[in-house]
Amino acid sequence: MNGFFWIASYPKSGNTWLRLFLESLAAGGKPVDINALSICGNAAVRDAFDRILDMASADLTDDEITCARPRQYEIEARHAAAPQLRKVHDSWRMTPAGEALFPLALTQAAVYIVRDPRDVAVSLAHHMNQTIDQTITRMNNPLSIMEAARRRIPRQLPQFLGSWSQHVESWLDAPVKVLPVTYEAMLSEPTTTFGEIARFLGFETTSGALETAIKAVSFERLRASEEANGFVEKQPVTDCFFRRGIAGGWRDSLSSAQIARIETDHGPMMRRLGYL
Repeated sequence: MNGFFWIASYPKSGNTWLRLFLESLAAGGKPVDINALSICGNAAVRDAFDRILDMASADLTDDEITCARPRQYEIEARHAAAPQLRKVHDSWRMTPAGEALFPLALTQAAVYIVRDPRDVAVSLAHHMNQTIDQTITRMNNPLSIMEAARRRIPRQLPQFLGSWSQHVESWLDAPVKVLPVTYEAMLSEPTTTFGEIARFLGFETTSGALETAIKAVSFERLRASEEANGFVEKQPVTDCFFRRGIAGGWRDSLSSAQIARIETDHGPMMRRLGYL
């Protein structure tokens, strides 16, 4: 039975950028169609859950969905010809039934992307069309859930995030092999960082293909592609997904009070990661 490599992160930390890079690398460094990713699917797509398990997720509670998700991955692994890559925004956790949401026996390894929470706050606020203060509160909510159903049935299943610090800790300390990488290193040392990720995931790479793939997913190219063709992962309430693509933008976006809130909320984890 084949298993999974989980590409995990808190939202707005570089997950999409990495998946686009892997898509280009698998194609020998060719430009990618940002709206037709095939290498790394989303682990929480509602339609896939319903189809694979022959269930109507709309009729289930959040806990029932969570308990059924490991069965989905077991079926997918059983029918896969090779290990699969999956995007994950869930924290690493146990289901209400007491088993790992991402089955240990099926987990080959995980890449965990982490980003300075001050930059995450700015980017996530824009992505969700919320104020920065609302987003800072959300990032410190131990019960935060992504795609929780309100008045509509979202395209994705509910994904438990917890607070930013809880999310990071859950993956860094998960009982599986984890390669932690930072968004900042992806920006400042792309050849080294993307190369390490590619080798960790078992991609056969040459220096030429690596460099070509990195250039193919430069922020400028991704932004131009979104402007020309749109992007299916963009929230309807925002004008763009690929907005700035920088590190340290929080310095000209956050007030001193907002900076203090984030550093107070997440100081221990920020120090562990070298952000403080």
